[in-house]
Amino acid sequence: MPRAFDDIPTMVTSPPTLSPSQESPSDDRLVDPEQLLTLLGDEYTRAIIDALGTESLPAREIASRTEISRPTVYRRLDRLETAGVVEPTMTVDPDGHHRQAFEVVIDGLELSLGDTAAQPATTTTDIASPITLSVLSDST
Repeated sequence: MPRAFDDIPTMVTSPPTLSPSQESPSDDRLVDPEQLLTLLGDEYTRAIIDALGTESLPAREIASRTEISRPTVYRRLDRLETAGVVEPTMTVDPDGHHRQAFEVVIDGLELSLGDTAAQPATTTTDIASPITLSVLSDST
């Protein structure tokens, strides 16, 4: 069963990777705030991030811990990877099999409402909407 949004840890290390057309001149990566907020507003997404915490886990283990179907876990992980929130890693089981695992790679999010005149490079803003979302990372 998914836990409350407040229980989601904010941590880890790198900025999201998006298309070159979304890059700023300083090469920081930009994230569409509306899409990211919609993704993070999903109860399954939040449960997956909560299950990952500071660990690197395979999708099968995430599904087991969250009681979410594996197809749903894979769909959310794909969206989270596209948004730059998680990254896949390779792990080796004790029996020698290589498995893909996922880990959270952002430190947190900062949301600003209001004037969009001076925005940090890690944000994107829809001209019609004064909402700014910054992805916080140790590597910026």
